[in-house]
Amino acid sequence: MTEQTGHLISQVAAGSIAEELGLAPGDRLLALDGRPVVDVFDYRLRQLANKLLLTIDKAESGLFEFDIEKDQDEDIGLDFANPVMSEYTGCDNHCVFCFIDQLPPGLRPSLYFKDDDLRLSFLTGNYVTLTNIDDAEFERLIGYGLAPVNLSVHTTDPILRIKMMRNPRAGEIMTRMRRLAAEELAMNVQIVLCPDLNDGPALDRTLDDLIDLGPAVQSIAIVPVGLTRYRKANGLFALRGMEREDAETLLRQIALRQQNMLEQRGTRLIYAADEIYLKAGYPLPDVAHYEDFPQLENGVGMASLLLQELAAGLKADPIAAQTPAMTVWPESSDNDRKPIRTVLLVTGKAAEPLLEPWIKRLSDRFDLDVQLVPVVNCFLGESITVAGLLAGRDIQEQLSLILQHWPVRKKAGSAVLLPDCLLKAGEQILLDDVTLTDLSQGLGLPVLVCSADAAGLLGALDWLAERRAHDE
Repeated sequence: MTEQTGHLISQVAAGSIAEELGLAPGDRLLALDGRPVVDVFDYRLRQLANKLLLTIDKAESGLFEFDIEKDQDEDIGLDFANPVMSEYTGCDNHCVFCFIDQLPPGLRPSLYFKDDDLRLSFLTGNYVTLTNIDDAEFERLIGYGLAPVNLSVHTTDPILRIKMMRNPRAGEIMTRMRRLAAEELAMNVQIVLCPDLNDGPALDRTLDDLIDLGPAVQSIAIVPVGLTRYRKANGLFALRGMEREDAETLLRQIALRQQNMLEQRGTRLIYAADEIYLKAGYPLPDVAHYEDFPQLENGVGMASLLLQELAAGLKADPIAAQTPAMTVWPESSDNDRKPIRTVLLVTGKAAEPLLEPWIKRLSDRFDLDVQLVPVVNCFLGESITVAGLLAGRDIQEQLSLILQHWPVRKKAGSAVLLPDCLLKAGEQILLDDVTLTDLSQGLGLPVLVCSADAAGLLGALDWLAERRAHDE
């Protein structure tokens, strides 16, 4: 936002100073103590003083100034529409493995924006490379003492990192990480592993360097590079994906280090993404392997946690029904009045071996015909197997082929259940801009969305079972 328009207030905490002043969503913060606010960290630090002058543009009545006296460090209770309170910092890199560069043309513009904002690392857990801020800005941000810092490192070899990220500043990563370690700021590290590039001896060097930084490095996640079918058409660097032999070699390579770290520091420190175990054909580790799940959002331990929670949830009696997060019914249909007996559970190919053994138990427990539908990702390429990157058109086309062979009666009593990781956050839209309404209309079936975890799946199935019992 510009200094002229200020920062749009999105929420006022109940019982806060801001509420007592009569501030409300839609008002704008113009200045603190007569000076504009640079960003959220500038705001958070300055608003903790015991005396403040707020300049507010109230949506209904214009400009006001409020003199505030309060306890030191007391929050005044404002949240803003833009969490960073300034423009997001974009990425200056041209990484050879960048997933966004591998997207097809014609998708919604927001999918092509590459954020690389250290502030978002603090606020929302985004992983950043530290290549796009100068030393003064870096010192300003670490001066707030916020942690953890989530870093995309990939390699600590400066020459190799410059080659992989195609940014001359990429070679400074260890200098920056040593500075963070000196401030005792916790770091979580991500390594996107590209076979024949940063694996083998290069990975050994990276792990040695990261371990040498001491306890400030709290976790290291190794995730396999994702390659779409558009790499060649987009003129990108030639890469190959991780194969079974690569995955096996990697797991052997890190096993001894994990054991040593567990003995020396009480943590394994280094974790391989779930996809690597699946590619290797290895059993998934027990949930205890992942300790406090420091990199769950990176797909590290998510599968083991899902299986544990499914087992525990199926033993629970009763199971807590959860109304689906979103439900769309086809128009001009009486399906919403038909008892639902068949549930088409959509997921990606990666989850097929995990969920398939549970389908009969789910069907029996809820007295539903639960059918697993692992959708092949034709939109981005069959090597992309996670559910969160499925396109609406692939789901519709592959479900339509299944439904072609079903009798009308069975189809009329069916519903589609999707995990919410398929959708744009808070909206009913999939990766390729197909909406839930489009999907429901195209299939002629209700489409329901649940949270992408065991509680969401079990809760949605229980809700459907209760609804069916009521309708019957």
